[in-house]
Amino acid sequence: MQAMSGTNATPVARLARVLRRASWPLLALAAGCGTTEFEAKPTIPTPLVTKIPIVVGVYLPPEFREKVYREKREGADFAVTIGKAQSEAFMRLMEAMFTRAVPVPSTDAGASTDPAIRGVIEPVLEDFAFVTPADSGSDVYAVSLKYRINGYRPDGKFFESWTFTGYGAAAVEGMLSGGTESLQKATQLAMRDAGARLATEFREQAVVRGLLPDVPASGATEVAPPTDAESNTPPQ
Repeated sequence: MQAMSGTNATPVARLARVLRRASWPLLALAAGCGTTEFEAKPTIPTPLVTKIPIVVGVYLPPEFREKVYREKREGADFAVTIGKAQSEAFMRLMEAMFTRAVPVPSTDAGASTDPAIRGVIEPVLEDFAFVTPADSGSDVYAVSLKYRINGYRPDGKFFESWTFTGYGAAAVEGMLSGGTESLQKATQLAMRDAGARLATEFREQAVVRGLLPDVPASGATEVAPPTDAESNTPPQ
């Protein structure tokens, strides 16, 4: 499944353009110094969508389950533990979207794990990018999470992939917080946005290519859009 147009522009550059406004005094302080470290928390509710009537295997590679994003910038180090949160969120979505979602130990273990498995799905975090107030000249932290979903036949033969990006933004909550809480909130909102895209768009992407049966889909979902005050998708 190919990338949707318009969703995967260079994340940092795009967010910086969107958020760059008049300079705010003391915003550099909000970017923090030293080490900014936190563990992302899953905030994705179970989507109310019509289940796709097949059984899928789900392979969560170690680099996905144990992912810690690290980056060094001038005057600051960042460490974001995201593996546990994204793994829990992804399995919750798969269990809601399919008749059954069965964990498998590898991409070629579908047939040997459960004969009912029609295909194996593997999530990959391709990019974690963020913009601080010091970068954008605004009082906002913004995060983008670019994911790729790989699809495999039960015997492990790769057949298709699809990429999508989730965005999150959160205003600085206090000059003395170092921005940790705001960056954490922006990360959670980006995960929520990515989850909403997966829940509402994956089925159509797969059906169009004949990979999954076409069944009526429900438009209802608990993955609600953010309010205007905490919008997590940058305007075009």
